[in-house]
Amino acid sequence: MFAVAVVGVGAVLAVEVPLVAAGRYSAAVLVAGIVTALVLFEIRRRLTPAEPDDLPSGVEAERAEAMARWVARTETLISWADGTRGDWDHHLRPLLAREFQQSTGQRPGLDPADTAAAGEVFFGDLWRWVDPDGIQRTDRTAPGPGRDVLDRILQRLELL
Repeated sequence: MFAVAVVGVGAVLAVEVPLVAAGRYSAAVLVAGIVTALVLFEIRRRLTPAEPDDLPSGVEAERAEAMARWVARTETLISWADGTRGDWDHHLRPLLAREFQQSTGQRPGLDPADTAAAGEVFFGDLWRWVDPDGIQRTDRTAPGPGRDVLDRILQRLELL
C-alpha cells in the first residue's frame, strides 16, 4: 500500500507542477482530486477481504480451518491461566499433567508417589500447578497463577 501511495504522490507531482507553472490552477485541483480518488480506491480494494471464490480449497482450506480452531483453543487456554483457581484446576491442570505424564512415560494412576517425585524434580516449585492430585476443592474463586506461570511450565515441558 505504501507503493500505491508513492505512485499516487508521484503522479500528482508530475502532472500538477507543469499545470501550476502554466497558471492552470483549476485543472491542477481536478487532477489532484482524480489521482487522490484512484489511490484511495486502490487502497480500499487491497484492504477488502478475499471473496469466497479466492479462498483456498481442499486440503489448504482444511489446514486453514484447523489452524483457526487451534488458535481459538490456544487463546481460550491462555485466558484460563488468568482466570480463577477453579478455571486452572478444571481446564489447564489436566492438560498440563497429561502432557507431563506422556512426555516422561508416567502412567496415570499407577504410582502417584513416583509421578509426584518426578514432577517435583522436573518442575520444582511449579509442580503444585501441574500435579494432577493438587486440585483445590475450597476457594476456587481465588485468582489463578497467571500467564507467567503457564509460560514457565510450558518452557519446562518443551525441554522434555
